[in-house]
Amino acid sequence: MSSRKATTAVTIAALAAAVIMAPASAQAAGKPLPTATTVNIGYFGNLTHAPALIARQQKLFEKHLGANVEVKYTLFTVGTAEIEALKAGAIDIGYVGPAPAINGYLTTGGTALNIVSGATQGGAKFIVKPALIATEGKPTAAEITALAGKNIADPGLGGTQDVALKNYLWSNKVWANGAPTANVVPLANADTLSQFKLGNIDGAWVPEPWATRLIQEGYGKVFVDEASLWKGGSFPTTEVIARKAFLKQYPGSVKAVLQANIEAIAFLNNPANKTEAINEVQADLLADTGKKLSDAVIQAAWPALKYSADPGAPGIRQNFLNASRFNLLPAGSTFGQVRGILNLSLLNGLRAAQHKKPFTVPKSLKK
Repeated sequence: MSSRKATTAVTIAALAAAVIMAPASAQAAGKPLPTATTVNIGYFGNLTHAPALIARQQKLFEKHLGANVEVKYTLFTVGTAEIEALKAGAIDIGYVGPAPAINGYLTTGGTALNIVSGATQGGAKFIVKPALIATEGKPTAAEITALAGKNIADPGLGGTQDVALKNYLWSNKVWANGAPTANVVPLANADTLSQFKLGNIDGAWVPEPWATRLIQEGYGKVFVDEASLWKGGSFPTTEVIARKAFLKQYPGSVKAVLQANIEAIAFLNNPANKTEAINEVQADLLADTGKKLSDAVIQAAWPALKYSADPGAPGIRQNFLNASRFNLLPAGSTFGQVRGILNLSLLNGLRAAQHKKPFTVPKSLKK
């Protein structure tokens, strides 16, 4: 090969190498994602929101957001109120059930929020007075029929447990003229417990720890464990949502919160941390509500919960179908309008960095 040809070959090879390496170099030298100076986070004081409780207690949000970022917290008791706060810009990122998240997405034409991660699966039960069921978790046809006329509570109209309760009543024909024949009563969880003890309500479909408290403090029995109604026993209870405008403007802040969520979930899922995790959850409940749970309640409720960043896409579809059936969504809503609710790009980027498989978005939910 001549000197000129050799030089040309070397030049071409060098250019090819530069082209191949350019994306990686650009990524390595890429600018940090924009971040906010203040981040407002919403959550519930429930065991189903334990990743948020752990992240708060361990200051994981502060750790990943950075020392110069102010983190503000707002405690909610019902998902619909949290969604309204997000719409108003009062919170930027929240832990909430899938049903309110879907409603918030649809009522704003998809402009208000995205589900950016999962947090918790499972942990909801239908608890009733002892006289209403003989064998726990296995109601007979007669016992189901006898629910007609009974007062049954759930945490709030349009909430995830409200949708689950109504779907159960509808599926089992405790329904007539487009409405349940049982009296569905929206009540705050604490009020549900007190009214159950007083005998003013006959049952309630509630998340943990309230299901266990109804059993232990109200002497209730399990009519249905919601896990028994889902394939594989897994269903989404708590999602992580981000205000869409905030996500677009400050993706770095959302990514940091997701890092904290992932770290909290890993901590919760490590059996060696169980005692410490329970103590930290108790500490956060005390700080939020002024009360801790009894050891008996938290030990009994703990196994019903699974903590995962998987948003449970099949559960999102089912929640939409059920909520739509009961006119809990905007009139005329179609499943196609839910497309785009999942934005898992930041979450899957973090999973890739940990050499984990991405969570997939079904075609039916892709924009």
